[in-house]
Amino acid sequence: MFNTLMIVVISYFVYQISQLLHERGHAIAYRLAYQSKKWRIEIGRGKQILKTKRFKIHLIPADGACYLDDDYEDWYYKRNFIVFLAGPLVNIILFACMIPFIYDINHSTNVGSFYRNIVFITFYVNLWKAFFSLLPKEYEGARAKQSDGLQCLNAIKGMKKRTKI
Repeated sequence: MFNTLMIVVISYFVYQISQLLHERGHAIAYRLAYQSKKWRIEIGRGKQILKTKRFKIHLIPADGACYLDDDYEDWYYKRNFIVFLAGPLVNIILFACMIPFIYDINHSTNVGSFYRNIVFITFYVNLWKAFFSLLPKEYEGARAKQSDGLQCLNAIKGMKKRTKI
């Protein structure tokens, strides 16, 4: 019972932190690509548990969005590609960072279940977050209407059209 509860609690916090870092990746790339500080992040659904000038975090970890304001232009395809790829790239980096820890867990006998759970949950949450973010699809009822993968694909198509003209 305690182990199951521990896994649920760890999963909740790992997912929220991974989602926050994913959206923060978009925000950092946007700031670098557009030299703009006009962005904000919203994560989750339901009751709001944290609100600042740039962040809104809700109780239920469902989805997230990085809102890019004013300076964002659809026709800057290369910049947009970088901005939309940055979120999944953060998840890929977090996923890759867990590999040495998994090796350590598999080759050590003195590993506690708490440490083991954090490592494996972080590994799988970020693997799946990167995978599903990069799938090109549209969402209904979500804050972001298109996945990062579809946004990247649209930016690539825009770059190809622009070079043909």
